[in-house]
Amino acid sequence: MEERDAVTAANQAFYRAFETLNITEMEKVWLQASHIKCIHPGWPLLAGWGPVMASWERIFANTESMRFDLTDVRVEVAGNLGWTVLIENLESGGPDGTSRSRILTTNLFEKRDGQWFIVHHHGSPIFAPPTPAEDQLH
Repeated sequence: MEERDAVTAANQAFYRAFETLNITEMEKVWLQASHIKCIHPGWPLLAGWGPVMASWERIFANTESMRFDLTDVRVEVAGNLGWTVLIENLESGGPDGTSRSRILTTNLFEKRDGQWFIVHHHGSPIFAPPTPAEDQLH
């Protein structure tokens, strides 16, 4: 399998695990290592297996449903690192009802023993549409 396809598949597995709201499924897609990092929208930096997994447990405990529509997905690979930059169009349900949000996200993957694992997730909320000039910046 071409490496870009493999990173795309790893990214899709991450979002499938996310939608299950099941910590065991989320643990399967992350590299169990001290150097993993996670930045949820509006949260501080989380570093290391314990804090990152605790954050997913907290999110899952307070969420009834989550559905993602991923758009503008860009995939790059350099050696044993691969990353995606994309927009998460998220619909989530919880005790206070359903909410929709758009999140600009970067996911970084590391290849270990022939398998791609997520090692860094960073999501930033999008509050306004880009202007035509911003659309053209690279």
